[in-house]
Amino acid sequence: MPQRKSHHFASALRWCLDHAIFIVLLLLFLERLLALWALGVQYTLASDDLSYIKSGIRFAQTGMVTMHGTTPSAQSMPGMTWFIGLFAWVLGDGTALWWALKITWIAMGTATAWFLYKSVGLFAPKWCGLLACLPLFSVDFVWTDNLILTETPFILCLSAMIYFTFLLGKTQSRKALAGCIVSYLCALLLKANIALYPLFALGYLLAVKYPFKKLLKQGVILACAVLCFLVPWTIRNYVQFQDFVPLTYGAGNPSLLGTYQGYGYPEDEELDYTANVDVPFAEEYASYLDENGQVPERYAKYLSLQHDAAKASYRLHAWAKKDLKSLLVSYGILKPKIIINGVFYWDRVFNVPVRWVEKVQVLNLALCVLALGLSLVTRRRRGQILFLAVLYLGNVAIYAATFAFGRYSIGLMPMRCLMVGFGAAVLCDLVTDWRIRRGSPK
Repeated sequence: MPQRKSHHFASALRWCLDHAIFIVLLLLFLERLLALWALGVQYTLASDDLSYIKSGIRFAQTGMVTMHGTTPSAQSMPGMTWFIGLFAWVLGDGTALWWALKITWIAMGTATAWFLYKSVGLFAPKWCGLLACLPLFSVDFVWTDNLILTETPFILCLSAMIYFTFLLGKTQSRKALAGCIVSYLCALLLKANIALYPLFALGYLLAVKYPFKKLLKQGVILACAVLCFLVPWTIRNYVQFQDFVPLTYGAGNPSLLGTYQGYGYPEDEELDYTANVDVPFAEEYASYLDENGQVPERYAKYLSLQHDAAKASYRLHAWAKKDLKSLLVSYGILKPKIIINGVFYWDRVFNVPVRWVEKVQVLNLALCVLALGLSLVTRRRRGQILFLAVLYLGNVAIYAATFAFGRYSIGLMPMRCLMVGFGAAVLCDLVTDWRIRRGSPK
C-alpha cells in the first residue's frame, strides 16, 4: 500500500513537472496583462516606442520606411516598421492598433520562456529549464513587454536563435537549421548589433565537433538567405542616400555619446572640431547640398549622423594620443560594467521600486559567475555555458564600443537566464555525485 501511494505521488509529481512550463507561461502572460491594465493600453515613454508606432502607421499609409520624421530613413533596421505597419494596415491607427500591439508584445515576452525552457531541457532536467524562466517574472521584463520597443521581439528572437543553435549542434537536423536562419533574420531586422551572431554560433558548433563539410554547406545557405534581404535593402539605401549602407547609418550619435563616457576623455574646448571635422566633412559631402548650398530635408538626418560619426572618430584619435590607458580602461572595463549592471526600468509596475530590481540583477550576475566557474572546473555543460558567456560578453563589447546604456542590458539577459539554468544542472550533478560517494544514491 505504501509503495502504491509512493508510486502515485511520483507519477503526480512527474506530471506536474512535465506540465509546469505551461503553468509558468500562463502566469507570465497574466502578470503582463495585469501590468497592461495598471499602465493603460496607450502607455508610452513618448520616445522610441512612439516613433516606432508612427513609423509603422506611415509605412502602412505610404509604403515608406521612416524613423523620427517623414522622410526615408535607414537610422534603424526596418523590422519594427514593417511589423507594426502590417497591424496598422489591417486595424488603422486607432485604439484597436494599440490593443493588438500590446497583446502581441505580451505574447512575445511570454513565448521567450518557452525557448529558454527548451534550450536548457536539451541538456539538463526540466526543472533546470524552469529556473531559467524565473527571471522573466521580474518587473523590468514585465514593464518592457508593455512598451512597443525592439527589446521584446529581439529577446524572443535571440532566445530562439540560441535554442536552435543548441538543437543544431545536437541533432544536425534541417528543422534546427531552418529555425536558426529564420530567427537570425528576424533578429537582424530588429537590431544590426546581432549581425555577428553566426560567428559565435560557428565557434560553438566547431567546439561540439559538428561535421565541417556540412557546416560549410549550411553556412552558404545562411549567407544566401541573408543576402536575399541585404541586397534589396542596400540598393534601396543607396538610391535614397547615395551611399553604401548595408544595415543602418544610426551608429553615429551613439558612438559620439560614447566618447564622453569613462574618464580621461578630451574636453570639447581642447579640440579643434572646425579644422579636423567640419571642414573635411563639408568637402566630402558637398554633393548632398542643393543649388542654394542647403541640406535637403531628405538628407538632413543622414548627414547629421554621419557628422556625429566623424566627430566621434576624431575624439577617439585625440583621446588615444592624450591618454591611451584611460581609453582602454573606459571602453574595456567601465563601459561594459554599465551594461552588465544596467537595469531598464524607468517607471514602476505594481509599485516595485528599482532598487529591488537592481538587487535581483546582482543575484543573477552572481549565479552566472558561479555557473561559469563550476562548469570550467567540473567540465560539465562547459560547451553550453562557455558559449553563452562568450556570446554575452561579446555583445556587451559590441554595445560598449558605442554608447553604454542600461537599456541595452535587458536585451542580453537571455544568456544570463540560460546560464542560471545550466548552472543549477551542474550543481545538481555535483550534489548527486557527492551523495553517491557517501553511499546514498537515493
